[in-house]
Amino acid sequence: MKRKKITALFVTCIMLLGAVGCGKTDSPDTATSGDAEAVVYPTESSLKGTGPATAEDLASSSDANESAQLKDGDVLVDINFDDGTDNGFVTYTNGGSFELKNEEGQLVADIKNCGGLDYANQAYWDGFALSKNCVYTYSFDVSCDIERKLEYRLQINGGDYHAYQGEVIDIGPEVTNFTVDFEMTEESDPAPRIVFNMGKMEDMSSDPGEHKIYIDNIKLEVKDASNAIEVSALPSYVNVGIDQMGYKPDDSKIAVVKTDSTDDEEFIVCDANTNETVYAGKLGNPIYDYGAELNVRRADFSEFKTEGEYYVYTNEGASYKFEINSNPYKDIYTDTVLMLYRQRCGVEIENSDAFNHPACHTDEATVYGDESKKMDVSGGWHDAGDYGRYTVSTAKTIADLLLSYEDFGVEDDQMGIPESGNGIPDILDETRVGLDWMLKMQDPETGGVYHKVTCAVFPETVPPQEETDELLLAPISVAATGDFAAILAKASVTYKDIDPDFSKTALEAAEKAWDYLESLDTFKGYSNPKDIVTGEYGDKNILDERYWAAAELCLAGVDGTKDFVTGTNLDDVKEGLGWADIGLYANYDLAKSDDADLSKIGKDVIKTYADELVAQSENTGYYLCFGSGFDWGSNMRVANDGMLLYMAGKVTGEASYTDLAKRQRDYLLGTNALGYCFVTGYGSFHPENPHHRPSQFAGQAMTGMLVGGPDRNLDDPYAIAVLTEESAAMSYVDNAQSYSTNEVTIYWNSPLIYLLAAEQ
Repeated sequence: MKRKKITALFVTCIMLLGAVGCGKTDSPDTATSGDAEAVVYPTESSLKGTGPATAEDLASSSDANESAQLKDGDVLVDINFDDGTDNGFVTYTNGGSFELKNEEGQLVADIKNCGGLDYANQAYWDGFALSKNCVYTYSFDVSCDIERKLEYRLQINGGDYHAYQGEVIDIGPEVTNFTVDFEMTEESDPAPRIVFNMGKMEDMSSDPGEHKIYIDNIKLEVKDASNAIEVSALPSYVNVGIDQMGYKPDDSKIAVVKTDSTDDEEFIVCDANTNETVYAGKLGNPIYDYGAELNVRRADFSEFKTEGEYYVYTNEGASYKFEINSNPYKDIYTDTVLMLYRQRCGVEIENSDAFNHPACHTDEATVYGDESKKMDVSGGWHDAGDYGRYTVSTAKTIADLLLSYEDFGVEDDQMGIPESGNGIPDILDETRVGLDWMLKMQDPETGGVYHKVTCAVFPETVPPQEETDELLLAPISVAATGDFAAILAKASVTYKDIDPDFSKTALEAAEKAWDYLESLDTFKGYSNPKDIVTGEYGDKNILDERYWAAAELCLAGVDGTKDFVTGTNLDDVKEGLGWADIGLYANYDLAKSDDADLSKIGKDVIKTYADELVAQSENTGYYLCFGSGFDWGSNMRVANDGMLLYMAGKVTGEASYTDLAKRQRDYLLGTNALGYCFVTGYGSFHPENPHHRPSQFAGQAMTGMLVGGPDRNLDDPYAIAVLTEESAAMSYVDNAQSYSTNEVTIYWNSPLIYLLAAEQ
């Protein structure tokens, strides 16, 4: 597209005023002043910038203070059990045991064991809202076979799970018609929870034995709505998405604008400090984005290369601020790596302010099913918003870190971890934390690898040192053993010259794990034992783990593994870069091999999958490689796609793959339908309330964490409550209760580390 040229007089004025409009490029006009040549960008436009968007301005423009549409007498909850069902009530146990059923039109909790906590037996129900300053009447009928206490609660569904209203009441064989009036004094909550706690209460000296509790006629009614206000669960969003970190001068620079206009519309780039227009252009053709379910147009200002702080302005509004400089990603790259340090387990964490803590989870773990066998499995990283440590997700994390080092040569040894300054790149020091822990997860007798170490249930919102329940080693799994063999074999090659002794240990452990796999007659996927309810990381398709193991062992020089690689039908291998489908890790390393046969296998697979991503990206406005497939952890999918595209660029030499890879980075850092920079602590608009226990306990978000992102399946009650009307790409909410959209994990950060390492 042609862009208008400014007059020489206007050029001179801008140069004299010192406006940022000069830089080096091939296409714009040039003007000569003395011996220096100044580049002049097109800046004529009818638009005038009014300043970059800010999160505060958007919040104040939302409908947050509108009066709630509540009326006195509105019945918000009215549950009886006359239909013979449990009406959607859910059970939770933590040391207790009970069954929930319908008997003669009542909800019956058949208590088998009271456990040791008041919430050891809990029945709960979601599906209503509480509005600030509204007065409610809450009522229910309750009775019990024995005299005991029960706690009712209307509580927050996340964080510290505190009660907005609740108390412990006496119940017995006679039906109690309980009624209470209360005012919601806290901020409105679109997704609270009705709870009945039926565990061991304060007056119980011992377990009273089996008994039944009967609940019926649960009602929540508005008593006085005169002062009620409703806080919107969702903010207003910008119409102009931009990478909020910015761009290097020679980068492709593209903002995406939400607009239904099809006219020949302009956009401008403005100096963020003076609002001066420094570049003008025309929006691209309209594109329908299936994920966001709206029309968008692209604003391409790639030819503008002058360093500074800017924003893009259009008829639809302004973008957030961004920078152009030689490395706008340095700080965010460092913090995404430091996130792993802050997630370290088993050691004291220092120099992390609110996230310092003493050594945690240092007790020996009990092998599930064999209480006499205990093992030291301290170390590693807390996986996510909880404190579990999982072999398969750790293997994916390590693979991404090793590839970041191998592919981009990141050598920084002063990132701020305890090992900084030791002469080894910090990214490899941090990787050793995961590798050393994985070595502990191998059964010394069989060579098999335990799937995970967690407590039996997830902890409450406590810091890591206060999760003190018994640690359990979940059973050995094929998936864990295959991942272990693969990543330890790969590490043996990476560390061969850096730490020969460790390299030898790693390869021996990998071979022992492979021998275990070779000894098996059948290969079963993993599922949780009935007594462990923490993250399962279940995976029924496990040929890809064995294929990855064979590939890395082959590349490490272990005899007898090449035949497994070449003899595997790749149609049966689950390709991917996740914790479950991981075949692309194997094929990428094969593609880089000096063995021509192995290299061809890997290159063909990598190129085939990359070409599919390219084709899919052409049908979306935000350059994503999937249309509306926003599932749990969609941001990992974006980052993984970026990784694969970089890989394809490296093994084929085609720059188009790398260009599209950078668009995935831009999406994660702000060029998306929501306008979020999805990394905590970075950009003008970022998540502040992640589902992450240390952050929830500290009352502030740990910096440098990539959140999960939009999830069209609405896999938690809060998401269901506030996102039901949203499109797939908009199905995200910055709330600690929404674990399906706003949790964090080490293996979501790790592919982002790879994308940012590419810029270092």
